[in-house]
Amino acid sequence: MSGSTNGLCGDKSEAFNGEHNKMNEHEFPLWIDETLPKFELLGKHIAFIIENLLQQNNIEYLSVSYRTKTKEGIIEKVGRKNYKNPKIDLTDVSGVRVILYLDSDIVKVSNIIKSTFSIDDKNSMDNEGRLSSDKVGYRSVHYVCDIGEERNSLQEYEYISGLKCEIQVRTMLQHAWAELTHDRNYKLGSNLPMRIQRKINLYSGMLEIADEGFSEIVESIEEYKDSIKNNDLEQLFTQGINSISLFKFVQDISNQIGLELTPVKDWGGSTTTDIIEELKYTGLNDFKAIADSIPENYVEVSKEFAPDNNIYGFLRDIMLINNYQGLSRKDPLNWALVGDEDEDEADKMRDFYSNFMDEEQAIRLVRTFAASNQ
Repeated sequence: MSGSTNGLCGDKSEAFNGEHNKMNEHEFPLWIDETLPKFELLGKHIAFIIENLLQQNNIEYLSVSYRTKTKEGIIEKVGRKNYKNPKIDLTDVSGVRVILYLDSDIVKVSNIIKSTFSIDDKNSMDNEGRLSSDKVGYRSVHYVCDIGEERNSLQEYEYISGLKCEIQVRTMLQHAWAELTHDRNYKLGSNLPMRIQRKINLYSGMLEIADEGFSEIVESIEEYKDSIKNNDLEQLFTQGINSISLFKFVQDISNQIGLELTPVKDWGGSTTTDIIEELKYTGLNDFKAIADSIPENYVEVSKEFAPDNNIYGFLRDIMLINNYQGLSRKDPLNWALVGDEDEDEADKMRDFYSNFMDEEQAIRLVRTFAASNQ
């Protein structure tokens, strides 16, 4: 989106010369004053609609924002572009920017925009026309549109009916490149020395490769999930332990033994990495070993002592029951079984683990993994 500027460039009266002129030089500023609040509302509505649609379609995004050009910015652009009919020629007074994580989601978002709003094809650039095959550089899909045919007919949208808005769709990397080279103060300009231009092209190409690489990685992850989705436990036993296969294993084994676990929202993050590393210290290096280490009475005892247990607690329970001495050698641990002064909780933990080992061992286990020892 072209930002507004602080100064007025050129002779603004040039914008109002010509037989197709709809407003004279004095009427145009009045038109701006009258319509700017409408353009502000237009951008707000379109950003709200897009954000809702992204959420409904489970498309992850960094941000959806909108802005409205200032009166000075509008007059500057009309003069610089020498627009003969500003009311028609101005297409980006209101602007919405959608910043996505993945390049592969741009097509999805583009399709949503095209099916939701009325697109001005002449002033838009869709995914197919972003860059020719032999060029790299600044990329951004943008659409000029109005609120959409269905909404234009509704009374609540009458105030902004027929006004145009520019929607830009970018990835985070495209946005970073645009901010440095186009939108902000670090404008690189054109007609630069060849060696500088070559560097620009090189780094731009690297960003494009990284953008595509992230999408390919996500696609590979989804393909791997699909490849093991229908695996039974015997088939999972042949898989290596990673965040995806471990989650699938715990789902299946808990269903098999009748264990209900509270869902977690942060699986795949740093705690998951810690869990996989901790498994190595206890000798549980494959899924069969984990499955064989689950005590027969674990589900019954867990329902009594830890009815709200989750995947992290379940796996750490199995590690502690199987080989707490081995796990104690991992330094540091960023968790503890009980606080230093929580005697009631310590007693509860000792009672819990006493169901799987003798009482003396359970006492030693709880003491080893108390907060004061971590």
